[in-house]
Amino acid sequence: MNNTINLENAHHVTLPNGLRAMLCHTPEASESFVSMAVRAGHFYDPNDCQGLAHLLEHMLFMGSRHLPKPNAINGFIEQHGGTINAWTGTEYTNYHFNCSGDAIAQTLPAFADMLRQPLFEEDALTNEIKNIHAEFEFKKKDDLRRLYQIHKETCNPEHPFAKFSVGNCDTFSQHECAELKRRLKSLHQSYYCALNMRLCIASPMPIRQLEALVNQCFGTLPSGQLASDDWPSLYTENELGIQINIHPLQSARRMIVTFALPALQNDYKTKPLNYISHLIGDEGEGSLLAYLKEKDWALNLIAGSGIEGDKFKDFNVSFQLTQEGLKHKAQVLEALFSYIELIREASTEEWRFHEKSQLNALALEYEENVKPLGIITEYAQHQFIFGPDELNRLRSTIGSYDRSIIEHALSFFTPKNLRLKVISKDVKTTQVCAFYEAEYSVEDIDDALIHSLESAKKIPELCLPPPNPYLASEYTLILPETGFNVPNRLVDNGGYRFWFAQDQQFHSPKGDIYISFDAAQFSDSLTSVAAKRIWLGALNDHLQAKYYRAEIAGLHYRIYGHQAGFTLHTRGFTNQQTLLASQLLDAVLGFIPDERAFEHHKALQIQSLHNSLLNKPTNRLFSRLSVLIQRNTQAPVELLDVIENIAYNEMLGCRSAAFEHYFVEAFMHGNWASEEAKAFSTSLHSHCKNAGGAPLSRAVSKLPVGGTLYHEVLCNHDDSAVVLYLQAPSPSLTDTALCMVLEQMLAAPFFNSLRTEQQLGYIVGTGYVPHNQHPGMAFYIQSPQCSPKQLLDAMTAFLFQQLNEIEFYRFYWPTIQQNLIKQLEERDLTLSMKSQRLWVSLGTQDLEFNRNAKLAERIKGLSFEEIQDFAHQLAKRERCGELVLFSRGKFESIPTQEKRTINSISEFKKEIPYY
Repeated sequence: MNNTINLENAHHVTLPNGLRAMLCHTPEASESFVSMAVRAGHFYDPNDCQGLAHLLEHMLFMGSRHLPKPNAINGFIEQHGGTINAWTGTEYTNYHFNCSGDAIAQTLPAFADMLRQPLFEEDALTNEIKNIHAEFEFKKKDDLRRLYQIHKETCNPEHPFAKFSVGNCDTFSQHECAELKRRLKSLHQSYYCALNMRLCIASPMPIRQLEALVNQCFGTLPSGQLASDDWPSLYTENELGIQINIHPLQSARRMIVTFALPALQNDYKTKPLNYISHLIGDEGEGSLLAYLKEKDWALNLIAGSGIEGDKFKDFNVSFQLTQEGLKHKAQVLEALFSYIELIREASTEEWRFHEKSQLNALALEYEENVKPLGIITEYAQHQFIFGPDELNRLRSTIGSYDRSIIEHALSFFTPKNLRLKVISKDVKTTQVCAFYEAEYSVEDIDDALIHSLESAKKIPELCLPPPNPYLASEYTLILPETGFNVPNRLVDNGGYRFWFAQDQQFHSPKGDIYISFDAAQFSDSLTSVAAKRIWLGALNDHLQAKYYRAEIAGLHYRIYGHQAGFTLHTRGFTNQQTLLASQLLDAVLGFIPDERAFEHHKALQIQSLHNSLLNKPTNRLFSRLSVLIQRNTQAPVELLDVIENIAYNEMLGCRSAAFEHYFVEAFMHGNWASEEAKAFSTSLHSHCKNAGGAPLSRAVSKLPVGGTLYHEVLCNHDDSAVVLYLQAPSPSLTDTALCMVLEQMLAAPFFNSLRTEQQLGYIVGTGYVPHNQHPGMAFYIQSPQCSPKQLLDAMTAFLFQQLNEIEFYRFYWPTIQQNLIKQLEERDLTLSMKSQRLWVSLGTQDLEFNRNAKLAERIKGLSFEEIQDFAHQLAKRERCGELVLFSRGKFESIPTQEKRTINSISEFKKEIPYY
C-alpha cells in the first residue's frame, strides 16, 4: 500500500466552535496520519516560568481522563500499529501520530482526550521535571544548543525568542509543585482551545465519516480565542551590524552571515528565497564556494537556513572555514557581497528562474522518501498562515517569475542588515551564556569593513552558473523484459561480478548503480584505512565542483568507504546516469592527490576524528560496539595516531597497491533495458583491468557465552552511559527471529521501568542490532545522576526479572507477532529503497532476495514456548554472547576482573574467534 498524499484535493472544514481542519482522503493508504498544531510554543511562556510550554507538552502524555496512566497513550497508539510524539517550538507546539488506516476511529478519540483533559498529577509532574532536566543536561555539550542560547542572548531582549525555551530543575524549582500545576492548568486553559488549534489528517477513511469523527472528538472543545502574535522586532539597530565571537567545544572554524528578513519564506508563488539560496549555495565551477576553496579559505557553504517564524526569517550563509579562511574573513565577506551583486544584476535573466522552477517541478514529480507524517505536521501549522485555496496549491506551485519580488528580497542582503557569528577556538571571548556555559563576546563590525562591503569589487573568478547540461527535456520509461524483475548475474569471472535488474514496480525514469571495490590494501591495517580515508576525502573534494550540476539535476553520486574497500553509488534519473558513472569511475581509478591536497585532507580527517571523540556517550558506545564486533572496522581513537603520522608517500603506496589487485561487484537496477546494462557492464569491465581478487571477509567477532566482557570508552562528558549487547549464537532465521521478537517485547517495559518509573536517565532504550547480518540486541541508558554500575545493575535486574517471568508476555505475543510480520512484509516504498535492499541481499548472499519474507514466515511459525525457552536460556546465560560497554562520566568505573576486560582493541581483535 502507498501512503501518497494528494493535497490538491484536500477537504477543509471549520467546526461550529471555530476549529479548522484539513482532511486528505488517501484511499490506497495503509496508514492514517494526524497532527494538531497549537499556537502555544515557548513564546507564550510566562517570563518568570520559562520552559512551561515544554513542560505542558510533556505532561499531556502523563495521563488523561480516559487513559489515566503515564504514557498510556503511547501504548494505546502502538497497539493500533503506530507511534505518537510531540515537540515544542517557538510559536507552536505540535502533537502528531500515525496508526493503521482503519484504527483512526479508535485512536482519534484517545488523542482528543489527551489534548482536552490532561490530569496533571503531581507525582508525574515531579518526574517529568526530572526528565526535562536530564534532556537539558544531555544537550549541555551540544554546540548547536549552545549557539542557539547565544543567539537568544544577542537578539532584542524584548522579543519572546530571547526566553529560555527548554526549562530545567532550576527554573521550575522556583515554584512549588502546586503552583506549577496551577500555572500548567492556566496555560492549557488559555491556549488549548478551538480557535487556537489547527488539525490536519490524512486517512483512508471516507471524508464524510472522517468529518463526523472530527466533530465527535473535537466539537466540544471550548472556542477560546486566537493567541496574539504581535511581537516587537526580533532585532533592533543594536543587534544588527554586530560580530559575535563564540568558543565551540568541537574543533570547528565557522562563520555564519545572517541577514534579517521579514517572513519572505511565506511567498509560495515566487519563492524568492529558494531562488537566492539556489544561486548563493551553488557549488559548481565559478561559484562562490569553488572560489573560496581555490583560495584555501573555505571547505563548505550552506545558504538559506536560519530561524524563522510567522513574521520573521533569518537567512544564513554558513561557511566552514580553514585556518587561512579565518585569517581572511573580511575577504570571504567581500567575495560573498561581490557574488550577491552578480545575482542582483542577473535578476532580469528570466531563464535562470525558470530553470530553478523546472528543477523544483522535477523534484516534486519524481519525489522519493516522502514522509507523510512530516507533511501533515507542516500543514497543521500552515493553516495559521494560509487559506484553504492556498493550502491546496502550496506544494504543487513551482514558482512564477516576478522581478520586483526578487529585487525586493535582495534589498535585505546589505552589509548594514547583517549579523556575523565567528565560531572558533581562536577567538577572544568576554562572557559566558546562561545555562550552557558557552563563552562568547559581542563587538560592533568595523565601519570601514561595512563601507568596503557596500561597494564590493567584482572578482573575475566568480560567475553565475551556466544552463544545466544534465537537465533533459523529457524522461521516458523503457518496456519491461521478462525475467529481469529480479537481479540477474550477467557476468561472474572471479574478480568481477555484475548484476542487473529492471524496475517493473515503480514505473519511474530512475535507477541506481552500485560499484563496490574490495581491496586488501585499503582495509587490512590501520595505515591502509588512514590512507583510504585521506584519498577518499581528496577525491570527493576534487569531484564536487565538476559534477554539482548533475547533483541538482537529479543525478546523485556518493563515493564512500566500507569495511573491505569503498563503493561508488550513483542514483536518480537514468538519462545520462551511465555516462556520469563512467566519468566518476575514470576519476576513481586515475585520481592521485597532490601533496597540498594530501596535507589538507589529512588535517580534516584529524579534525573529524577529534570531533567524533566529542560525540555523546551513547553514540560513542555504539560506534565502539561496531568496531569490536566487525573485524575490519577501526576506532577513531586508534586511527588518530596513525593518521597524524602517515606520510604522503605511504598514502600513495597504499592507493597504488589497492588498485593493483581488487575484486569488483556491481549492481544496476532501474529504468534500463538489458542491452544497456550489458553495454555498461562491458564498459565497466574494461575500466577495471586489475579486477582479479576475491571478495574480502566481513567477519564478526564471536563473543563468549556464559560470562560478560567489559570495555570502557573514555568520553569527555559528565553523563555516564552503558550499552549491554547480547549476540545471538548464529545468523539463522530462528536466532534472528527470536532476537527481533524479544527486543520488541522488552522495548516498552524497559523504557517505562528505567526511564519513567526509576528516572535513571533521559536516553533509555533498546534496539535490534545486527552486524553484517549477524543478529543481536542492545539495551542502553545514558544518565546524568547514576554511576555506570548502578545503571548496569538496574538493567540486569530488569532483564533477569522479565526473562524469568516471560509468561506474562503471552497475552501481548499475538500483537507483537503481528506488528513484526507487518514490518517485514512491508513493500519497498521507493525505487531507491528497493535498490538498496537488493544490493544488501547481494552482499549477504541472499540470492533468493526474500530473507525478510522468510523471517516473516519464521515469526508466524514461532510458538510462545520457543520464546520462553530462549528467554530462560538468556536468563541462565547459556545462549548469547555478552558485552558491556560503558562510559563512567563523572562517576566511578565499573569494577571488573582483568581477564574479563577489553583494554586493547587490537589485542582483542587478534585473540577473539570470528564467525
